[in-house]
Amino acid sequence: MPRLSVLLPVRNASPWLAASLRSLWRQTFTDFEVVAVDDGSTDGSAGILDAESTMESRLRVIHTAPRGLPAALNTALGHSLAPLLARHDADDLSHRERFALQVAHFEAHADVDVCGTRVRLFPEKQYGEGMRRWTAWHNSLLTHEQMHRELLIDSPLCHGTALMRREALERVGGWQEQGWAEDLDLWIRLAESGARFGKLPRALYGWRQHDASSTRTDGRYARERFTELKVAALDRTLLQGGRRARLIGVGESLQRWRAALGERVARSIEARAPLADLERDDAAPAIIALVAPAARERWRAALTRAGWSETLHFIFVA
Repeated sequence: MPRLSVLLPVRNASPWLAASLRSLWRQTFTDFEVVAVDDGSTDGSAGILDAESTMESRLRVIHTAPRGLPAALNTALGHSLAPLLARHDADDLSHRERFALQVAHFEAHADVDVCGTRVRLFPEKQYGEGMRRWTAWHNSLLTHEQMHRELLIDSPLCHGTALMRREALERVGGWQEQGWAEDLDLWIRLAESGARFGKLPRALYGWRQHDASSTRTDGRYARERFTELKVAALDRTLLQGGRRARLIGVGESLQRWRAALGERVARSIEARAPLADLERDDAAPAIIALVAPAARERWRAALTRAGWSETLHFIFVA
């Protein structure tokens, strides 16, 4: 049995698939299998995978009708053998030392259930300032605590970089199709189950940017769907049992979250800077809608000094 199973969903990735596979075969850690699920490709990707499997014994290919990414990942999970599971996307590239360093991290940190890496975007002409800001934010979050407290901002761990313990993933039922981003949904459910996260401080994964990327074309990654996902998470945690919250923010972000939360909002407060007279209320926690990381840090520092506990008395959303 291999020590590591790489789950590789494929849908119409023929322009990039050969390079993506080469980045796996050049890994310095070699005790792995690749379980590729061709999710109803129509561009020749299936043929590329089948041809590659005749030359590389570590590659197993499963062909299915087009059912979407969560289903493809669960199919790969069901056919995989190893206790450790890695994600890799068919249009991306993994650094040759990625698996070796992530497996070593797991061996040295028995409490870590999911380990990612810093990420680089390429090619540069295919992304703008928004993705640069996201990458800087993502790459700044290295510890479990940093990633956990920013879960309702955006996905703090790039899906393709993840290496996971099978038992942790199976404990939460794998990936789920809810009509929203399957990666952030998974990280939230794992966090709720008590799983711990880590991230290596090296950029060991290249996330290819192109117009056909699902993050640009699939409605599951629209902002409205992200908001619905975050509201559902709040209902299970901070607002469990029908608790109502004080909503703090400014401008469009405040208005959007007020509309999304509806009757869950006990009071709406427009404020850009931390409020010196804001008292902690255990019955009405604060949901703070701030997009800028620097603004969150100012509020976090002020509320922590005042004795507030993050995720218990307050939480950030974006």
